[in-house]
Amino acid sequence: MTKAKLFLVLFVCLLLLLFRLITHQLNPSLPISRPQPPGAIGSKQPKPNHPNLFFDKYTFYDGITRARKENKLSNYHISGGIIPHHLFPGFILADFFNRLSVQNPKTIIIIGPNHYERGEHKLLTSVFGWETPYGIVDPNTAVINALILKNLLKIDEQVLPKDHSVAGLMPYIKYYLPEADVVPILVSGLTTQIDAENLAGNLVEVVDEDSVLIAAVDFSHYLTSNEAREKDRITLAVLKNYDYRQLFTFDNDYLDSPASIAVLLMMMQKMGTAESEILFHTNSGELQNNDNIETTSYFSIAYY
Repeated sequence: MTKAKLFLVLFVCLLLLLFRLITHQLNPSLPISRPQPPGAIGSKQPKPNHPNLFFDKYTFYDGITRARKENKLSNYHISGGIIPHHLFPGFILADFFNRLSVQNPKTIIIIGPNHYERGEHKLLTSVFGWETPYGIVDPNTAVINALILKNLLKIDEQVLPKDHSVAGLMPYIKYYLPEADVVPILVSGLTTQIDAENLAGNLVEVVDEDSVLIAAVDFSHYLTSNEAREKDRITLAVLKNYDYRQLFTFDNDYLDSPASIAVLLMMMQKMGTAESEILFHTNSGELQNNDNIETTSYFSIAYY
């Protein structure tokens, strides 16, 4: 390009820039667009979806086959529940969501542990969709944004998809509740009883009867089956008594997220949901017919 042509191009660019600035000065109501990150509150940009990183075909299809065959249903309206996030007991997960499919809730609020303690806030969430073999699970951005504006949650699109405690449940949600959206929440082990109370108090204001709150929590870890059963007996008594002081003293010998369970129980109390049913209680040693291996124990409990 000759110097004359280069000068002409630069001159034209300068004229366009001056025109834009003058136009804005004459009419200040014209916005100067500023790009927003995908998922930001108020952003109209398309939101990307999280990839499906946690899907075990065998346990999933084995679980839904068993749930379809047994077809256990509940004669009450489920407001909340405790289920595992470990994918090994897929039949427990399938059974719970099969029961919910009759009820067909619009929103599933999933609370589970931040296993790797990543992120810059005790309570993390996501406004992206979630890919599954059956389609995309959409977020309930209205509820999520309401909690963000109250400084209860912080968006972290890097941490949530890499932690199985909520991500692993998305295929079950899409399979059994294809129209439902989600409010995913990862809970740090640093979350206090006061933090849990604040979240529960604000959640109860933004949910309705078409919402179900699920605490995705695994119970005793690394113990033999007999040891696990004894710890679970103690934990169950604490849950039934709503003993939050004792609950927040528990470590992995008992469960992996006291705060997740606390938020659920506090919500159930605030909603006047006093009844519960234990749908399943077992551990990985029992399921493998081996009482000597290190186990993880599982509860499935419906609150109504």
